[in-house]
Amino acid sequence: MQTMLKSIESTLQNEGVKKTEILYVAVSGGADSVALLHLLNHLGYTCHVLHLNHLLRGDESEKDQQFVETLAHTLQLPITTQQTDVSALASSHSISIEMAGRKARHELFRSLPTGPIALGHHADDQVETFLLRLMRGAGRSGLSGMQPLQIINGLTLVRPLLHLHKEQLTEWLKQHELTWREDASNANPAFQRNQLRHQILPLLKNELNPNLVETLLRTMNVFRDEDVWLDQTTMKYEATNIATAPPFLQRRWIRHWLYEQQIPELSFDVCEQIIEALNQPDGSRRCDIDHQYQIEIAYGIPRLVERKVAPTSPSWTLEEATGIGWRKDHGKGPGILPATASISSDKLAQRTLHVRPIQPGDRFQPLGMKGHRKLQDILVDQKIPATQRPFIPVVCCDDEIIWVPGYCIASDWRVLAPQASALHLTLFQRAET
Repeated sequence: MQTMLKSIESTLQNEGVKKTEILYVAVSGGADSVALLHLLNHLGYTCHVLHLNHLLRGDESEKDQQFVETLAHTLQLPITTQQTDVSALASSHSISIEMAGRKARHELFRSLPTGPIALGHHADDQVETFLLRLMRGAGRSGLSGMQPLQIINGLTLVRPLLHLHKEQLTEWLKQHELTWREDASNANPAFQRNQLRHQILPLLKNELNPNLVETLLRTMNVFRDEDVWLDQTTMKYEATNIATAPPFLQRRWIRHWLYEQQIPELSFDVCEQIIEALNQPDGSRRCDIDHQYQIEIAYGIPRLVERKVAPTSPSWTLEEATGIGWRKDHGKGPGILPATASISSDKLAQRTLHVRPIQPGDRFQPLGMKGHRKLQDILVDQKIPATQRPFIPVVCCDDEIIWVPGYCIASDWRVLAPQASALHLTLFQRAET
């Protein structure tokens, strides 16, 4: 027991976790997290129990929650619980149950005051994760395994049990006559991790290497050490210059960049599409990440954007206090700002202004240029990605383009003198609903 306690305490000390600060402990009710809570409490850490009821197993989920609440009460520890319909969350976001559970847990973690969160992952989890990632084609970073300390979008996650095996934890619980909850789904062969745990790993150990777990853990440690240097090298790059990096660093940078934005799983094919787009000399391209996001690469610079549908409405009349994101104010004098323009009121007379999306073949004469040009060519010169162009509005009078917000007004619509009558137009960001 002393060796186990020293291992946990050493890990937490190395990661800067102090006994005087609140240490949130995620407890599902299973053996791993229950052992973690008892061990941390025994070591004198200031524990605060967290439990998320995933509502996936009916009465069993309710009994898990009751068990954890009773455990926290027995140990005289504060507890925060939350119920989330993870199945519904997965359906609404078109993601797996596993990913939905992770999303729900992180939402619970973010609702709390800042502090480290202890998780019950152990050495056997490490090996299973290694093999699952290997079969999915993970690179060196993925194969280095889970880290003792990980910071994701401001969440500080600590894993004090990574040096211990499942068998050690359950044996310790039995020795101290401590109980836990068994999740029947952990024996369900329909889940890949269960197939690996109950069928594939025993076969590999029996037929190929009795010390397979220790061998793989050593390999992961080597990868992890090398990973530190590679991370330091990769993070010298930013979105504005990642296109200049070697492809293997681009691949690593992309995965790290997306992971920080809570998109941890990226298929090899999608990653290669992104790298191919990064290395195109000009223009813009899009790569779909999932149903919600895509990466837009314009002139070698990647950007994560939400998938949007280009507007299909032909046009809208521009009126006072219109609700489509426009406002017009009357005033004197010329002026052009990125989202503001002044046009000649004299030229407008009684005609109506309207706003519409860009259309193929649009042409006009920008202020300061001779002759008419295609609007598409102007936007290309401005290095506006093709993926953004359908969302740029144009302001027209009858069939004549008079202003492209954020870029320029038409030469014929300029205000000719400081005291001339002017109409001031302003583009403003519409609040999301």
